[in-house]
Amino acid sequence: MLIISLSVIASLFYIMATSHVLSRLFDKQGPSQKKTLILSTIAILAHLLVLVNSVFTQQGQDLSTVNVALLTCWIIVVCVTTVSLRFPATLLLPVVYGFAALLLLASPLIPHHIILQNLHVEIGLLIHISLSLLAYCVLIISTLYAVQFIFIDKRLKQRDLAIMTSHLPPLMQVEKQLYQLLFVGTGLLTLALAAGFIFLDGMFAKEAIHKTVLSIVAWSIYVTVSIGHHKFGWRGKPVVIAIFTASAMVTLAYFGSRFIQEVILGKF
Repeated sequence: MLIISLSVIASLFYIMATSHVLSRLFDKQGPSQKKTLILSTIAILAHLLVLVNSVFTQQGQDLSTVNVALLTCWIIVVCVTTVSLRFPATLLLPVVYGFAALLLLASPLIPHHIILQNLHVEIGLLIHISLSLLAYCVLIISTLYAVQFIFIDKRLKQRDLAIMTSHLPPLMQVEKQLYQLLFVGTGLLTLALAAGFIFLDGMFAKEAIHKTVLSIVAWSIYVTVSIGHHKFGWRGKPVVIAIFTASAMVTLAYFGSRFIQEVILGKF
């Protein structure tokens, strides 16, 4: 009951923050940073309490896909909110807040019972998991920047006056931050894969080979796009589509099989 109550509270404040930002999306002054920060901070704290109570149970640690998704979502929300304090992120905030609200409302309805009585993790595995989580969060944020880039670019090409006088960031600034995030995320994913091959023995085992292959393919796309932009000036819609494709592969690699086994097939 406590987790459900906290989930509802967090979702409510995420929705309020989303509504406030959307209501002033094309306003020249933009949404009130103070109001957005107050609403989102309450939501983030409630979200954190949901995580703590969901993961650390009396039976042990619940590290199911749902809880890992809640943790990943929380990290992304914190990062985007922090970035918004310095750079305009008017389009990103409604996306991450809205998704967080939906995930929190859905999480109590999704079965998750992966309990570990004693959490003993080897240092190599811990490094691999930490780097993978960081890489995924940064790459997903870069994908959100790609969405923002496409939206602003399309409205500018349509000569929409509202976009020109709005609080939205300049297109070149969005593009610059997009590729900065892409470079950092690709670097972290490189380290995560390297750590996996160095410290883990089962990267190509039957139960993990699909994750490894999908991650390597996604990594190849990220590297190609990064090098292409740096060396040859690649940009625009084809590059964004490639980023979307790679991000979908990484998401499928990280969450796809576990979601099917835990939620659809009920194999806990």
